[in-house]
Amino acid sequence: MPSRFQYDPTAGILVTALTVTNTIVPTVVFKTEFWALSGINMCLFSLYKLGIFDPDDFNLELPWGLTSTTGGLMTFFVVFYNSHCFSRYMHLYQVCRGMLGQVLEIVSNLKGRISSQCHVRRISRYLIASCFVFFFELSEAEMSEGEWKQLLKYKLLEPHEVEQLKRLHPLGVLSFHVQQWALEVSMDSLPNIEDRDDLMNALFDKVYHIRSCQHKVRDVLALPMPFQYFHIMSFMLLINLTLWSYALGMQDSLFAPVVYTFIQLVFLCMRELSAALSDPFGDDDVDFPVGEWLAETAKVAVLMLEDNWDPKATLNREKSLNSVMKANQRKRVENGYEELGQEDEDE
Repeated sequence: MPSRFQYDPTAGILVTALTVTNTIVPTVVFKTEFWALSGINMCLFSLYKLGIFDPDDFNLELPWGLTSTTGGLMTFFVVFYNSHCFSRYMHLYQVCRGMLGQVLEIVSNLKGRISSQCHVRRISRYLIASCFVFFFELSEAEMSEGEWKQLLKYKLLEPHEVEQLKRLHPLGVLSFHVQQWALEVSMDSLPNIEDRDDLMNALFDKVYHIRSCQHKVRDVLALPMPFQYFHIMSFMLLINLTLWSYALGMQDSLFAPVVYTFIQLVFLCMRELSAALSDPFGDDDVDFPVGEWLAETAKVAVLMLEDNWDPKATLNREKSLNSVMKANQRKRVENGYEELGQEDEDE
């Protein structure tokens, strides 16, 4: 997974505009359609400047005003599609981050309420493993052998658990199976479970919230913008860029090809960026740094689980310190009374 590219929003427009790395520009420039449309424009411009072709001789002149209506419609379609993809992108971000945050809340809750640290570690391990498995399932139709080895390397799952999941893979969603394991271990960790309905209900609600977040992500990814909309937007983009290629190719100014290249680049970049935002799980520059998120969640969980801070010992030290402070204060008061008595006798 790519790392999130950090940029400086206070940088000048010149520095920002001339940045090429980690942008969508290289992707567009290396596509055939960009050079095909640019080639058409340059050929028409060259023919017109050399006097080989004059649209007035064939009544084929194309005033710029004739393309304003179709250009406006195309702009609306492209901007609307980009806005929809960005809203979808932000929604997926919030759901994924909320899911990982919920895991840490459960770990914190369990450590404070369940005395058996062995059970707490195992439940936490299963919940973190379920997030790993979930993102692995999103990126590929079937988990690779390398991803299984990664779960074993980080000791999130044991070899027999991996084998069990491999057998279950064709039958269901693996991440939910791992969450179910966590719930079963949690029920086994409480000796008087019938008296702890409050704890179990809260734990079940939080785990099911994680499952709900994962289900939302799958549903959003399974429902992209309808192809009919995407098709008509692409069709209008192709027609308008072709018409503009012809119209700007029949201009006297030498800046006409430059203007056309800029217009084409902006619209194609908008379309390509929207397509990348619609599915932020992959290797594009705008995709989520899922690997960093998972590593961060696992690290914070381990720090919480392995923290040996003892609140009782701290409380006892505070009580001892308070006793010493009170004794010292009492001595100072008694000494003060003695000094006052001695002064009265002297007088």
